Amino acid sequence: VGSGIAHIPADKRYYAGGGGSIRGFGYQLVSPLDADGTPLGGRSLLESSLEMRFRIVESIGVVPFVDAGGVSPSPVPAKDMRVAVGAGIGLRYYTSVGPLRVDFALPVNPRAGIDRGFQFYLSFGQAF
Repeated sequence: VGSGIAHIPADKRYYAGGGGSIRGFGYQLVSPLDADGTPLGGRSLLESSLEMRFRIVESIGVVPFVDAGGVSPSPVPAKDMRVAVGAGIGLRYYTSVGPLRVDFALPVNPRAGIDRGFQFYLSFGQAF
């Protein structure tokens, strides 16, 4: 179904990894990689996140989380697609214009020589 990965422009492919998808992994590094370690992207994407948000006081909260997902070069997620799992904890400072978010995440199933031992994210605004 559809064009092969070589015929899809890089900005139209799916990527995963980083603060907006699977925390604990570098930006776009959950995607298939070429021999140099450059993310190639894929034709299908599967992602899931679970967060539990607790307020300690009105302006400060704690958020434990688990993220999982993968990217496949096939048009539907394949059975042999590598599923990356990241877990961590976040701190939220709630301001009148939105939360300041600080997350610390570990890759549960890192690849040797590719994935770092941890990732640190700083962002502003609500994650959906």
